[in-house]
Amino acid sequence: MLFIRPRTSSLFGMALLIMPLLLTAGPREDGFRAYKQGHYVEAIKHWRPLAEQGDVQVQYNLGIMYSNGQGVDQDYAQAYHWFLKPAEQNDADAQSRLGDFYAKGQGVKQDYLKAVEWYSKAASNGNAKAQYNIAVMYSKGLGIRQDPDIALRWYYMAAKNNNTSAQYNLGYMHEHGDGIPADDKEAFHWYDKAARSGAADAQANLGRLYFQGRGIKQDKVIAYAWFSVAAQNKLENAIKNQSLTYSQLTEKQKSEAEALAKEYVKKFAKKI
Repeated sequence: MLFIRPRTSSLFGMALLIMPLLLTAGPREDGFRAYKQGHYVEAIKHWRPLAEQGDVQVQYNLGIMYSNGQGVDQDYAQAYHWFLKPAEQNDADAQSRLGDFYAKGQGVKQDYLKAVEWYSKAASNGNAKAQYNIAVMYSKGLGIRQDPDIALRWYYMAAKNNNTSAQYNLGYMHEHGDGIPADDKEAFHWYDKAARSGAADAQANLGRLYFQGRGIKQDKVIAYAWFSVAAQNKLENAIKNQSLTYSQLTEKQKSEAEALAKEYVKKFAKKI
């Protein structure tokens, strides 16, 4: 009996990454170099005058630093202040950040309607995370009328734009017929994409499809490899399925499975 890993949906996730800068000589370059070296106070010293003069990329980076508490006390209100400026100039990443702030109530009063407004702008400008989040908003009816069909369209758009969460959700929805017809081949397709991007839940479910021969030719050696990758993230079901699969392999298959698992872990395991 295989142990199934249920869907997990990360809503309004915020990966805080500094926006790359064009490295021309001057304070912009000096600030970026200081930031990369972990000298955050120095980076802010170089960047703040540029931000106050209207440098959109630097304004975005100050928003990140206030969000993270890098070189300054963590201050979501100040982060909002700096993100707002590039967002108003149609910067999709900044617009997505503002959507996160309104969705979570960070730096501003929680307001799902405002979150939808900013996510919609960012999504229309091609931001994959915003496309995923607006899909979630439509799916749950947060700040907007619940509409599974529109949600599905945004999930597909985000997934095709390489958003791992959207890819995983589409895999789950196709596997279980959740709002769309069940289709094991489509489930395999989207789980495979998410798994190769490091999504542990997708890796565990992909292993299960290989084990069962659903949507793909049955291959317990590959199933073992994917369970092994997912097990790196301490997923209990993946660990159980890894052991179960191994017990059903021949000695030759065990040797192949161990070698493939080592390769897959190196390529696809996401560090935790």
